[in-house]
Amino acid sequence: MQKYSIIYEDDSILLINKPQGLATTPGAIKNLCEMIFEDYPYLARVNGYKINEGGLLNRLDNETGGIIFFAKNDEAFWYYSKQMKSEKIEKIYTAVVNGIPHDKNGIIDIPIAHHYKSNKKMVAVFENAKFRGHPQPAKTFWKLIKTNNSISILEIMIKKGVRHQIRLHLAQIGLPIIGDKLYNKNNQSSQFANHLLYANGVRFFSKAQKKIQLFIDVPFLKEIGTMIKG
Repeated sequence: MQKYSIIYEDDSILLINKPQGLATTPGAIKNLCEMIFEDYPYLARVNGYKINEGGLLNRLDNETGGIIFFAKNDEAFWYYSKQMKSEKIEKIYTAVVNGIPHDKNGIIDIPIAHHYKSNKKMVAVFENAKFRGHPQPAKTFWKLIKTNNSISILEIMIKKGVRHQIRLHLAQIGLPIIGDKLYNKNNQSSQFANHLLYANGVRFFSKAQKKIQLFIDVPFLKEIGTMIKG
């Protein structure tokens, strides 16, 4: 299993690059939190969302790689969790999808809820849709980066994420993420071990009010190589 890497650190926050295929939170398999707390035990003592998650501020699906926030202390957790809830932290993703969008950019504004039967899936909430729990508002901004006759690279930006938001939203507009085993029924999905979605950028103000803008490489872009022309 590929190990995580640190991409930014200051007195209040630690930003981690989580590899694809690694769970974020504790469960039945090895996960990022356990790895981080083995190396930085004090992060486990932060009073966060859950006892066994310490200073963890955001999550990514197992197959989604990229940037994860860990607060270093209780005061930092309060600051960054408030920033995230008030949508002041921009999270940028790269997605490779089946299909070509009709426009160069757009906004997907569709509420999301838990699937009425499956615990693994979420559903877009339209009139007469079946779901469990309360629908959560979700807004996804996308921009076309590159395309060919059947595949496109999109830049995605969200400020407040709902579980499976990007994956579900893109599938709803006919641009499912390649490799997505839940929301993409295209046969090409089976060719990839992980779906092609990566959290590769962030923009925010640190607790010290320093403007932070970070971008990291997206590993799978090398894999698709010449499949997509510039």
